[in-house]
Amino acid sequence: MKSMSSRALALALSLTVLSACGSALAAEDDTMLISPAPSGIAVQLNGEALTFTDAVPVAQDGRTFLPFRAVFEAMGAEVGNEGNTITAVRDGKTLTMTIGSTEATLTEGGASTAITMDVAPYVDSTTWRTYVPVRFAAQAFGCAVGWDQDNQTAVIVDTEKLLDAALAEHQFTYMEKYLAYNQQFQEGIWDISAQFDGSATMFGAGPLSFQGSMDGTTADSLQMAAAMNLKMDLTAFLDAMSQVAGQASELTAEDQALLDALKSEGMDMEIRADMEKGVMYLTMGGSALETLGLPADTWYSFDMASMYGQMGLDYTALIDASKTMDASALLQTALQSADLSDKDTAYATVSALVNGAAKVLADDSFVKSGDNYTTTYALEEDGTKVTLSFTLTMQSDKVVGYELSMDSSTSVDDGEGGQITTTTAMKAGMDAENHMTATVSMGMDPLMDLSLNITGDYAAGDQAGIDALEQKLLAQNAQFKNWTCSEEMMKRTKDGKALYLHCLPADITGVSCKEGEVDASVFDRYLVPLYKEASFKPYIIAAMILMSQVKDPVSCLRALDGANDSRKRF
Repeated sequence: MKSMSSRALALALSLTVLSACGSALAAEDDTMLISPAPSGIAVQLNGEALTFTDAVPVAQDGRTFLPFRAVFEAMGAEVGNEGNTITAVRDGKTLTMTIGSTEATLTEGGASTAITMDVAPYVDSTTWRTYVPVRFAAQAFGCAVGWDQDNQTAVIVDTEKLLDAALAEHQFTYMEKYLAYNQQFQEGIWDISAQFDGSATMFGAGPLSFQGSMDGTTADSLQMAAAMNLKMDLTAFLDAMSQVAGQASELTAEDQALLDALKSEGMDMEIRADMEKGVMYLTMGGSALETLGLPADTWYSFDMASMYGQMGLDYTALIDASKTMDASALLQTALQSADLSDKDTAYATVSALVNGAAKVLADDSFVKSGDNYTTTYALEEDGTKVTLSFTLTMQSDKVVGYELSMDSSTSVDDGEGGQITTTTAMKAGMDAENHMTATVSMGMDPLMDLSLNITGDYAAGDQAGIDALEQKLLAQNAQFKNWTCSEEMMKRTKDGKALYLHCLPADITGVSCKEGEVDASVFDRYLVPLYKEASFKPYIIAAMILMSQVKDPVSCLRALDGANDSRKRF
C-alpha cells in the first residue's frame, strides 16, 4: 500500500496530467512496434541506451521482445528461473511468467493478480535466451513504454521512480486531507438526487434543449441503481435543420406526436450498474418509445470495461484505484499513455509532467483565503491553452468541500487558411452540505456548441440499519440448519441411495463458504449426475424467455419445426 503522501501526489499529478492530455498525451499500443530496421532494435531506459551482450531485442509477430534478464535487471529487479517458470522481483512486487503461456501473475503485499498477455514469453532456439514482450515487461513495474519508429527504438520511462523522487522533494498534507474527505463517498450507501438541463447547436441548427432528473442509490461507489426522466424539445433544432437543408419542415401527425411526447412526458429510464464487473444495464419506457414503435421495458447492457479498453485505459486498474482512493493507478495509466515517440525528448517530457504537476499541488502552492485554500495551474503549448483552479474548503483542519474549474482551448488549421478552435469550460464542486454542482460547456467554432448544468445532493443512506438487518438475518439463519444436505440427511433416504441434484452454483460447506447448503463429501459423490442435471439450465432459461415473448409457444414451436429453419424466425 502506498503512503498517504504518495496517494496525494498521485492525485495531484492525475489532475494536472489529465487536464493537459490534449497536448502532452497520446494513446499508443503494441501494434506500433513493427517493421524493424535491418540494423536491429535499440532500447532506451530513462533516457539512456541499454547495452545487450549475448542477446539482442527482436521483432516477432508484430511485437518487440527483449531479453528477459537484461531488461529486468536494468530496471533494478532481481530475476530467477526454475524450469519453464521465470520471475522478476522489484520493490515488493513479484512478476511470475511461464514460457509459452500468456498467463502471468503479479504478487504484491500477499495478494496475487492474474494477468493475461497477448503474446507469450519464449526461448530463442539459437541463443537459448528467454524473451518477453517489452510493453508488458515494463508496465508490470509501473513504467511507460513508447516506440520511436524513425530510430527503431523502444523507449521505457520508469514513472514509478520519478514519482518516488518527487515525493522526496514535496509535502502534500492538503491533498492528504482531501483524500480523507473524498473517501467517505467511496464507502457505504449514498442516496443521490440530481437535476440537469442543457442545450446544443450543431452546424448552426438549434438549439436542442433538454432537461431531466435522477434519483438513485450507490453502494461503495461500485453498485448503482437509479431512475431518470429525460425531456427534450427538438422543435427549434428540426426547424433550423430544415432551413439549412433549404426545404420547409413538413411534420406528419406521428412526428408531431413524438415531439410532443418527448417535450411533455419525456422518456423514463432505469439504470443499474456494476462498476466492478464493468457492466451497465438500461431500460426505457414512456409514450415516446410507443410512438416510435420501439419495445418498452426491454433491458440493454453496455460493456464499460470494453469501451475503456478501446480508449487505451485499463478499466480494472481504474476501479482498483477508486476502491482505495490511491490515485497511483490512475496516474500510471495516464503516464503510460504519454507520447514517447521521440527518444531524444521522451524522458524529459514525462519528467517535466511529473515534476510540474507535483509542484502545482504541493503544500506551498496553495494560497489561503479565509477557509479556502486554492492552487492554480496554466499551460500554453502548440496552440493549446489550459488553466486549472482547485480550491479546498476547510473547517477545523478538515476538508468539507471543494471546487475544481478548468478552461481549455485548442486551435488547429482547417486546411483552407482558417482556424478551428475547440473550447472546454468546466466547473464542479461540493459544499459542506454535500450539495453538488457542475457546469460544462464545449464548443467547436463554428461547428458545435454544448452546455450542461447539473445540481444534486448526496445523503448518507441507512448503513447502520442495513448492518443491523444483516445481523438479524444471519441470527435467524443460524436457527435453521436442517435444510443442509449433510451425510446424516442422506442416510435417511431409502437405502441411502438418493441422488443429490442442484442447478449450480452451490454453497459447499468448507469449500465455498463456512456453512453451506451441502457437505463437500455429498457434493463430490454425485458430481456426474449433478453436473448433467445443471447442464439443462440454459435450455430452461431459453424456454422461459420464449414463453415470456410468445403468446402461443406450442404453435410457435410447431411452426418452427415445420419450417425446419429457426433462423428465419429469430
